[in-house]
Amino acid sequence: MKTTNLSFDKVAISVLLILLALVGITIFIGENRGVIARVNLTQENEAVSPYQKIQITFSESVNTEMAFDLITLNPVHEGYLEWADERTLYFVPLKPFALNTNYTLTISAGVITSNGDEIKKSKSWNFHVREPMIAYMLTDANQSGVWAIDLNGNEPKRLTSEDIKVLSFDAAGNGDFVVFTTLNENGGVDLWKVNRDGSKQSLLLDCEFDRCTVPSISPDAKYVAYSRESAGPTPDIPYGSPRVWLLNLQTGANNPVYADQQVLGYNPSWSPDSKKLISFDGLADLINLYDLSTNQQFVFPSNTGGPVVWSPDSTKFMFTIIRQTQQGFRSQVRLADLTLNETTTLIGENDDQDYGYYSLAWSSLEERAVMGFRLSESQPAQVLWMFNPARLDGILVADEPEYTYNAPQWDPWGSTLVFQQFRLKGVNAPEIGYWQDGFDAPKFLTNGILPKWLP
Repeated sequence: MKTTNLSFDKVAISVLLILLALVGITIFIGENRGVIARVNLTQENEAVSPYQKIQITFSESVNTEMAFDLITLNPVHEGYLEWADERTLYFVPLKPFALNTNYTLTISAGVITSNGDEIKKSKSWNFHVREPMIAYMLTDANQSGVWAIDLNGNEPKRLTSEDIKVLSFDAAGNGDFVVFTTLNENGGVDLWKVNRDGSKQSLLLDCEFDRCTVPSISPDAKYVAYSRESAGPTPDIPYGSPRVWLLNLQTGANNPVYADQQVLGYNPSWSPDSKKLISFDGLADLINLYDLSTNQQFVFPSNTGGPVVWSPDSTKFMFTIIRQTQQGFRSQVRLADLTLNETTTLIGENDDQDYGYYSLAWSSLEERAVMGFRLSESQPAQVLWMFNPARLDGILVADEPEYTYNAPQWDPWGSTLVFQQFRLKGVNAPEIGYWQDGFDAPKFLTNGILPKWLP
């Protein structure tokens, strides 16, 4: 018995010594490795979204001020560091990363915790902005789908399945995905989502018998606003009037924007800062603005249902109205300045004819917007005029005599414009054209409708 106890004691001591040795080795390795930093860039010189949020994760809690001193981005880009917790932070760009530019994110060696823990070795990650694409719809008697194409002449790629007929869609501002609508087996309209490469197509929101249409993705890609028409209690009763709903893509929460059922809304759109949501009430001839940050509601008279476009800083927006004057009906462009709490007529106050102002787009550059209008009342075709909203001077960028233009959309950098164009005579298949700095005239891109940037 004594021999057995002695053997057992020896084994226990041996196991204890081994455990102590392992602990010592772990501590030794940990001290030599120091604090480890990882970044959500998985490839060397990775191609990323122009609005890519760069996530930095540390192996342990760090001092935030010390971490700031060790992180650099070259070339310098406007943005801020946002902490999720004491181990995770994000670099959030305030404007899109530049095209044709190689960026280097470096985390330097140095003390990064209050206890003196260090990053032992500097490490760098390289990335650049991927080639932007344009998403659009292609429809005929047999199909209706979302496609994507770049500006380099490559073949377009279908993003949605051939067996799904798309009714409407929107592209995320970060370029990562598309939200589209399609009929379901109940006769309602659902929201679906698909990645920019056509992968992971999935049902986003089952609207059952209701019609959920015209989705609008917030610029920060956290929400989808859409118009919802409730089905009647029986099939012979028509659908209700459209109201704006908000789907949270992170939590799945789905609720009407306005508690008051009298507030109707269609064709929602967002301010660049993702804090303000606009929709059009066609019965009341009003633009409804809802501020998500303050829960305040504002209304602006408008009777066109036309696009509402925001200044880059989200403090002003332009929209169109039609007014009865002594000379007859005149379209006008109005400017709402939220900082001054005033709305003024920007264009068309004293026009001697109706120029049919309608299509609007404000780029990411404060001094660059575009507007569609008719050159004369006898010409139904619309041209596109690029102008400075502050000075109202500019140039025609799309005015080929055999075409009419609408639905302009600026790229994230404010240098390239895509739009819908229709040939006035002969073949009338809708086309997508584009214009960019240095062009004397617009260029044909592809056949299709409703172009939207997928950067």
